[in-house]
Amino acid sequence: MRAIPLLTVLLLAPLSDAITQEQPLQPGQRVRVTVPDLGITKQAATFDALESGTLVVTADTTMRYPLASVTRLETYAGRHSHPWRGAGIGSLAGWAIGFGLWHAADVGCYEGVSQSACAAVLGGGVGAASGALLGALVGGFLWKTDKWEEVQLDRLRVSFVPRRDRFALGFSVAF
Repeated sequence: MRAIPLLTVLLLAPLSDAITQEQPLQPGQRVRVTVPDLGITKQAATFDALESGTLVVTADTTMRYPLASVTRLETYAGRHSHPWRGAGIGSLAGWAIGFGLWHAADVGCYEGVSQSACAAVLGGGVGAASGALLGALVGGFLWKTDKWEEVQLDRLRVSFVPRRDRFALGFSVAF
């Protein structure tokens, strides 16, 4: 009868090690920490360790935050560019410049069409297209920002708890 719990523990022990060793944070990794109780919002730091419910990070000095007080923790995930945003901004700016130049040049238009309408469609259209192209290039190659991914503070945990004459297997999942 005692062989079944022992066999269960032996079979599930490798699974427990695989789950508990899968840690989303590695020492030396860039992180951003938010601890509202201490007035800290998205403070960039370097992850050092998790020690008994305490997050240890280093910015200028080593800081220790109770994990229960940390509301958001993010890891650095590289840099990314913004070609679509650049194209949108460029097209708006290009339309305004194209409209203004066409209207100021007082270039003739089709019979029965006002100068403003012609400037809006033709000047603005050409300006928007060229502005979108230029904006996409700028956004794609020159405009880069850091990308951060949120770390789930509550992860699946598996633990073996020794009892008097047996082991108990405990699971906890946070939603």
